[in-house]
Amino acid sequence: MKFTEVLDSLMEGKPITRTSWEQKYMYYDKDEICFVLVRCPDDIESRYELWSLTLDLYPIDLIADDWDIDYWDTEEDKEE
Repeated sequence: MKFTEVLDSLMEGKPITRTSWEQKYMYYDKDEICFVLVRCPDDIESRYELWSLTLDLYPIDLIADDWDIDYWDTEEDKEE
């Protein structure tokens, strides 16, 4: 998908990612009114969240066509 196709989902608070991003996703936190970039490698000590009032993307990200919409794990998903 193109970035324009995932932008509405991002603003709804759903996590989005790019296929070329490894172990990384971003979402919009409606309560804090900021964007959050999360890097979640296998090594838990290397995990971080970067909060920003602006959407920090490179031009290559904006023109990419490998965007995906992720969905949050819910308790129902864990029970199945």
